[in-house]
Amino acid sequence: ADPGGEGAEQALGAEGERAAKAFLQAKGYRILRENYSTPLGEIDLIAREGEVVVFIEVKARTSGEFGPPQSSVTLTKQRQIVKVAGLFLEREELAESACRFDVVAVTFGGKRGRPEILLIRDAFCAGGSAVF
Repeated sequence: ADPGGEGAEQALGAEGERAAKAFLQAKGYRILRENYSTPLGEIDLIAREGEVVVFIEVKARTSGEFGPPQSSVTLTKQRQIVKVAGLFLEREELAESACRFDVVAVTFGGKRGRPEILLIRDAFCAGGSAVF
């Protein structure tokens, strides 16, 4: 097995999503879907915060060596998330609902073995303009 290969990356991603989910639930988010997958792409977490439907991209890293995790949410990725979100809203008949796009950046390898978690609310808009 390749220690830095795809399997390790997937394990890190899954671990990051677990940490993000627990963090968001503690903040009052109600998780609706995990790893919502369509032919257009995938959204890591879909939740409700009050009346707002929140589409959440989780990015996990083991260090800040290559920049903060959220820096990897490119414009292309944002556009893909927006398309998948549109499909979800249509399928669930939530087209009239308020929605937003959050990014949760999870960095492992911090103090006391606990991940550092940064929630970026309204990280980008449906037009796809990054705020990082």
